[in-house]
Amino acid sequence: MEYDRDSTRLSYHGWEIRSHLTSASFDGTVAAGAMLYFEEACQCHIISCRQFANAGDAIQAIETRASLWIDDRESHPRTSYVEPSLLS
Repeated sequence: MEYDRDSTRLSYHGWEIRSHLTSASFDGTVAAGAMLYFEEACQCHIISCRQFANAGDAIQAIETRASLWIDDRESHPRTSYVEPSLLS
């Protein structure tokens, strides 16, 4: 499945992961980012530092990273602060 720059949405454990492509290089590789929403409020923004050969791989990688972040947050509750997270 090919993705364009528009946001894709994935529901996960009551969260909404809004993924999108963030950059494309001259050699055709792409990176992605995601904003994680809970109860209509953005709780985290994740950016991929890694370039991928195609948009589908970039989106899949950022959605996987976002899902892992949500799993970690649910298993280790924190205060309301948001910590930076990078996918490399």
